[in-house]
Amino acid sequence: MATNFINLPTLWNGSQQRQIPATRNSADFLTQTRQPSPHLSSILSEASPFPPYSLVIGLCTDGLPFMLSLDNPKSGSILVVGENAWAKSQILNAMGISSCQINHPDEVSWSVITRNAHQYAELVSTLHCQTVINPHDRASGELVVEMASIVEQRRFGRERGGTKVLMIDDFQSFVPMLSDYSVYLNLKILVSKGPACGIWPLISIKSDEAHTEQDQLLRTFGTYIFEKAEHESSHTPSTWTQHTTEPTFQPNFNVIVGGRLIPICSLSI
Repeated sequence: MATNFINLPTLWNGSQQRQIPATRNSADFLTQTRQPSPHLSSILSEASPFPPYSLVIGLCTDGLPFMLSLDNPKSGSILVVGENAWAKSQILNAMGISSCQINHPDEVSWSVITRNAHQYAELVSTLHCQTVINPHDRASGELVVEMASIVEQRRFGRERGGTKVLMIDDFQSFVPMLSDYSVYLNLKILVSKGPACGIWPLISIKSDEAHTEQDQLLRTFGTYIFEKAEHESSHTPSTWTQHTTEPTFQPNFNVIVGGRLIPICSLSI
């Protein structure tokens, strides 16, 4: 089964690759009829095997999984923007859990800054998860400084190791830490230079908080995953099935890369 990659100009199909059609009409692509949403485990089993250093972001309107290649920094750091806290947690969870199922802990590891560790129980329980810190804990700022230090070491060839993902769930809860200018500068280093060194910031933020005094920092992200307003899509569910701990795919996100105004795809998550 082929797979769409966010930062590769190809579709993965085992050992074979084929070009994504460049002439595809974006409007037609975004309005295709969606099929019922399967569980993440179904997506991973049906589309496997996946290439190493990859993870699932969601399900495209063409029915194919949408992936991120963690060994290609082209997409840049990722910012998830939306109002529904549960929906944002779902997309972060899908990325985390899928990366754990696809990659060995030595290849991809996660550090999580969140007030809601219970929402990431499955990710936290894996060997891939190195630490979970509350954003109000001083250690969260120290973690950002430590990760930025690894970026600087790798830039000059002084440190080797696997890919590291730093998740900050609910950026606004972390903002008080940015009063420490060292933490702020190091977060800027992570966002702008991290992916090229195998360190991936993955941050979520509420829509109405994206235009704050930190918006200069937020503009440096390379990829934006926007929750679609309910009036934008008749497929957006009016109620959310929050009973399952396993991420299921619901159509409610658009992906924008490199500042493009037209989404490159519409995602179910």
